[in-house]
Amino acid sequence: MNIPQRFRASIIASLLVGLALCPRATLGASHEILVIEGARLIDGTGRGPVENAEIVIKDGKIVMAGKKAPHRFPSGARLLRLNGLTIIPALIDLHTHLGQTKNGLEAAPDAYSEENVRAQLQKLLRYGVGTIISLGADQDLIDKLRAEQRAGRLEGARFYTAGLGFGVVGGYPPGIARPADVHRPRTAQEARRDVRELARHRPDFVKIWVDDDFGRLPKTQPEIYRAIIEEAHRQHTRVLAHVFYLADAQGLVQAGVDALAHSVRDQPVNQELIDAMKSRGVLYIPTLVRDESTFAYADGPVWLGDSFFRAGVEADVLAQLESAAFQEKFRSNPDLPRLRAAFEMGKKNLRTLFDAGVKIGFGTDAGPPQRFQGYFEHRELQLMVEAGLTPMQAIVCATRNAGEFLGGEVGTLEPGRRADFLVLGANPLDDIHNTEKLSAVWQAGQPLKPLGAR
Repeated sequence: MNIPQRFRASIIASLLVGLALCPRATLGASHEILVIEGARLIDGTGRGPVENAEIVIKDGKIVMAGKKAPHRFPSGARLLRLNGLTIIPALIDLHTHLGQTKNGLEAAPDAYSEENVRAQLQKLLRYGVGTIISLGADQDLIDKLRAEQRAGRLEGARFYTAGLGFGVVGGYPPGIARPADVHRPRTAQEARRDVRELARHRPDFVKIWVDDDFGRLPKTQPEIYRAIIEEAHRQHTRVLAHVFYLADAQGLVQAGVDALAHSVRDQPVNQELIDAMKSRGVLYIPTLVRDESTFAYADGPVWLGDSFFRAGVEADVLAQLESAAFQEKFRSNPDLPRLRAAFEMGKKNLRTLFDAGVKIGFGTDAGPPQRFQGYFEHRELQLMVEAGLTPMQAIVCATRNAGEFLGGEVGTLEPGRRADFLVLGANPLDDIHNTEKLSAVWQAGQPLKPLGAR
């Protein structure tokens, strides 16, 4: 029977959803080999797509992924045909925050709870985000949850944590709704002591905020951030920095920072920064959607009408986001012109750095109020393409490049990597918005039902 192309993807998606609703042990268990055939494969490496590909999975990892081989399946292998669909690696967000809000709108002292963090990890995964770094505002609870996840007892997106990050007294990050928000050392000696204290929790990374909120707040000074970076490296821990200004980015790179966790947004990047980042291997994480969210609600952002966004937001939250009062609050912000300009500068600097060969990562700074985890990762891809990257280049930033920063277990669909991938109903190389056409999300060779499945 010939099935029209327009119906084929929806039929296959229904089959995948059925698999996702089965007990997890029914697929890929007990050393079972799964063979997936027929899909278009975009493996995250930057190589061209493989049509009618074959992917072999065992024990939650990729055994083979590429052009279909003329061989017989191993005895007992399970076969799944996904003709007409596209497979890409799961997205990796190197800059997000857990437990900041309960509903996505407002920070709350009690938002950082086990129930809330678990729910956010599950939501991220159902949106196709396989792995994240929670970057710099985690409480002690995160140690317990990380241990549970690594023991296989916590579902959702895999996460790494920076524990409590480092700011300055009276300065960035402002407005976190709890007393012990971040470390705020006053001297280099205190900074080193605080890093050693943080090291007792074995953080995966260290986070520093270096910003003055358009001159309104005190800023972490070079002697402080140099001490943090030096001590963190002594503890064998890499450092990511929140940055806004070009001068601070240059100072942090010279001090040995491992990644810039935001765009440079005050002026065009220069050759000095480009050369330093390339020679030192510093990763650049643009977080364009974070900057868009600072002013977009004044206009009514494009995502309010996007069914993929609406699938993950409660009705009362949508009502507030769409209200005239909410939009007026953003329109009355005196910083609105500067925020729009910062966003545009961030896009220009991304293109400049990418073209110059600086390694570009992927992140959103989602999690704080009005920054919606799960959807924002897809929006970030769209903005990277708007900035001048091709869809393939943006996908590579969000998969291979981000995965390499985490050590290489995830990010590409190659032998030995974890079988974390998305099944899409359309080709994202034709239109990057097609990453929203999720048919299924797979983690470690197991399928689950995505949010907003089409």
